[in-house]
Amino acid sequence: MAEPRRTDDDAVLQRPEDQRVTIPVFHTPTACAGSAAAFLLRRIAYRAGAYAPGIQEYVFFDLTNHSIMGGTIDAVQSWFGGRVSDLQELGYRLNARRVAEPTPSVLEWVKGGVGYRGALLPTNYKKLHPLETEDIGHAVAITVDRLDPRRDEELIMVDPWPGTANGARDRAAIPAVLESAHRDYKYNAIIFYWSGWS
Repeated sequence: MAEPRRTDDDAVLQRPEDQRVTIPVFHTPTACAGSAAAFLLRRIAYRAGAYAPGIQEYVFFDLTNHSIMGGTIDAVQSWFGGRVSDLQELGYRLNARRVAEPTPSVLEWVKGGVGYRGALLPTNYKKLHPLETEDIGHAVAITVDRLDPRRDEELIMVDPWPGTANGARDRAAIPAVLESAHRDYKYNAIIFYWSGWS
């Protein structure tokens, strides 16, 4: 007896972008560094195959919601140092290092990690967003991701507080003014990476 013939209704074709997870960016003007770092840590874990949304929201809650934990890169460094062993017990082989390197060097290092690396850069908010009236303690994340699901991955900037005056988005291509905005903080940064991708 012949097998029943399949029709097009039985199959659902998927595009590559249908299988892609979008990591949330928590918008906050008081814990930019923490929100950017939490995004990076989630993104790197996702690339390494360790994405666990429920667990990660619990682990990174303080970092993204409290200025004491995530208001500056110093606070983020302290938070990470106190939790690195807990993260590694959960299977997150995440590491961090404080650096003072020119922005182009940091960007090249992140790009070379193809998603297993990221950088947290403190920035001058007014230089990145000149139309904004307020001035906040600001930081951005640099990672490799897709801005358009149909295009290849590229180096992008993730901004947890893009402001409201200039129509900025929380994910964007690296702007030319980033180097100048980062230089105001003497090129300080925290680089994050999955073990084996230093």
